Amino acid sequence: MILSMFRVMVLSLLRDRGALVLAFVLPVAIFVIFAAIFAATASDELPLKVAFGRADSAEAWDRFEKVLRDEPSLQVIATTAGNQADVSRQVERGVADVGLFIKDDPNAHERAPLVVLADPGKSLAGAILVGQIQGLVARRMPDLVLSRTISEIEPLVELTLEQSARLTKVIAQLASENEEAESREVPGLVEIVSVMPLKKADATVTYYAGAVAILFLLFSAMQGAAVLIDERSSGILDRIAVIPRGPEAVVCGKFLFLVMQGVIQASLIFAAAAAFYDVEVINRFWLWLLITIAAAMAVSGLALAVAATCTSRQQAQTISTFIVLVCSAVGGSMVPSFMMPLWLQDLGRFTPNAWVIEAYQDVLWRGEAIPELLPELGFLLALAVFGTLYAVAASKRRLRL
Repeated sequence: MILSMFRVMVLSLLRDRGALVLAFVLPVAIFVIFAAIFAATASDELPLKVAFGRADSAEAWDRFEKVLRDEPSLQVIATTAGNQADVSRQVERGVADVGLFIKDDPNAHERAPLVVLADPGKSLAGAILVGQIQGLVARRMPDLVLSRTISEIEPLVELTLEQSARLTKVIAQLASENEEAESREVPGLVEIVSVMPLKKADATVTYYAGAVAILFLLFSAMQGAAVLIDERSSGILDRIAVIPRGPEAVVCGKFLFLVMQGVIQASLIFAAAAAFYDVEVINRFWLWLLITIAAAMAVSGLALAVAATCTSRQQAQTISTFIVLVCSAVGGSMVPSFMMPLWLQDLGRFTPNAWVIEAYQDVLWRGEAIPELLPELGFLLALAVFGTLYAVAASKRRLRL
């Protein structure tokens, strides 16, 4: 009897492809995504996009720039800015994850000659870039390490002419060698500066308000759209189909409901963010509302397309769970996208999560206007239109059958 029950359970699982996907495919997919993310985070291969600029033309910085651009784990933007404000602006607008500006002579010891410009929402990126700069300079430019060390001790110890000449010769010899040296800390080389005023709300809170909002918009839209399957199974759609434009009316009615539900849901999340964490929703209300409506339309269209494709509620639930979890993991709802490998960041651009999070960051954190939001709004509205039209077409086809 025990073996019979076991056999029944095995056969039930094998015949239910949705259960098989949830049990064996989804866990592996989620594991691969998070393994790729945390493997990159734990190593020195986190691919940071770096805005670069320099105001000093020393020969040592020419070599440093080449070393920096040759580093495979960094994506240094090709354009070299001439002042710190331009680098800072690129970071503020999200063009780069972090910025680096060379502002002084390599031997300056009154202040750090290198400035890392970090977005408070990506503070980890600033710390990682500082570590990478220290490591690269120590391994690839030991002459700079020695030169800065001497500039630090020179005010304390008076060197003879012969000693100064020998040190200059050693520095020149190190500069001409290509072999990597042992890594060591470079004294006073880099400082980190935030690119945003401190009076603003925590950028991380703003990020996760958008990330959580789109995650639950997806969940609720998928759940709500599944009613379409119930109505189709019960024959309600067949009766409605006899009236002019029946399938269009059904799909569009559900689309409007899902959009309204999504807007209310996102409003509650951002109301909590504004009340408890000073996220600037009220000051940017109309742009926030525009993004929220576009996000709700996008997930509603996607959810209706899934519901129109599936033949049963159980199948829709399986596919919906798969889509929501994978989109949320890849699109940045679970882990910030800048911590992901490049191939995963590129994949995330196909999810609504990445566009919605970026749009909220643009408005609530960076203070952008509508022209900067057009790419995000365009993607979300295109997804909404395509999903809804597909749902109407699929509903008509099923009625004819």
